[in-house]
Amino acid sequence: MLHYANICKISELGAIMKTIGKIAAVLTAIITACSCNRAPANNCKLLIGTYTAGSGSLGVYLYDFNLDSATATLLDTAAAGNPSFVIINGGKAYSVSEFSDGTQGVYSYNLGRESIDVECFRGGTGEDPCNLCIAGNYLLTADYTGGTLSAFPLEEDGGTGPLAGRFDPRTLTPDAPEWHIHCASLSPDGKYVFVTDLGADALYRCRVEDLPQMEFSVAFRFQSGIHPGPRHLTFSPDGRFAYLLGETGDLLTTFAYSDGQLQHLQSAEAYDGKGCGSADIHIGPDGRFLYTSHRLEKDGIAVFRIDSGSGLPVPQSYCPTGKHPRNFAITPDGKTLLCACRDSNRIEIFSIDTDSGALTFTGKVIEIPAPVCVRIF
Repeated sequence: MLHYANICKISELGAIMKTIGKIAAVLTAIITACSCNRAPANNCKLLIGTYTAGSGSLGVYLYDFNLDSATATLLDTAAAGNPSFVIINGGKAYSVSEFSDGTQGVYSYNLGRESIDVECFRGGTGEDPCNLCIAGNYLLTADYTGGTLSAFPLEEDGGTGPLAGRFDPRTLTPDAPEWHIHCASLSPDGKYVFVTDLGADALYRCRVEDLPQMEFSVAFRFQSGIHPGPRHLTFSPDGRFAYLLGETGDLLTTFAYSDGQLQHLQSAEAYDGKGCGSADIHIGPDGRFLYTSHRLEKDGIAVFRIDSGSGLPVPQSYCPTGKHPRNFAITPDGKTLLCACRDSNRIEIFSIDTDSGALTFTGKVIEIPAPVCVRIF
């Protein structure tokens, strides 16, 4: 039989336990609220294309990248052959398959938050496709050795249909010693596709609405005796200027752009290494600084300040990199640059001085076999 005093003690203990329970519930609510209101991790994703032939690479790599710590975590890989150049379009990704033995083509991928899977492979490109561009409802491949531009329709589900058209520049520049289509770029107004021809030292233009009939014309051609080897073309964020990097001549050319027209403003040495292997070109998100990568001699990245009035690039600094800086990308906040150093088998990570545009190697890298292309999204 319980004594009254004991019953009182049990009652008091129950009240105490209820109070503790309420306190615990309040603490849990506070912790949950704090967790919900905590600033999200400052992360983005990286998609990296590689050369697989003889390198040990698996294909395309998907990483999570923390902008604050400049560290990367591998999420997934997709097996593909020589997917050297990659692009992203919503929940889809595409890559070339850079071969010249008849097995070349393009891959399409399903791209998830933490996964990437090959959806299909489509043959039919010219030899050694090395660059991709989406224009209208078409996926365009720049076929370097084949010297052509191939167009594949994009289906409703994001997949690619069979070859729909091909542009052969030999009819426009029949006097050229050779033809090497290296990239296709969409104009800022979305109306035109511009194509670089490293062999013919020319730029071609086609209205997007004229795809895939491929009604191209010569937009600009360098004078005879000048061989810059046009490689990559990019436009200023405000759409007023275009910048062309010449591979074989290490030449940086500036154009004024308006409604499909390129007006030549200046051609100047991009760097003094004379490697004849200039590679990639990008402009920071705020439009103040331009960067170009250079290979084969004095490998590194040149930094230019863009004059806000004239649009002309003014040399600022030069930063050495690992071997063969084939491609690079700048994070959306403009504070970090990731450089694919193909022959060093790593992505090197640089911080960007927001006042001068100068690069500083952070000492951090992403070890990966034969990286060729980096995309940030």
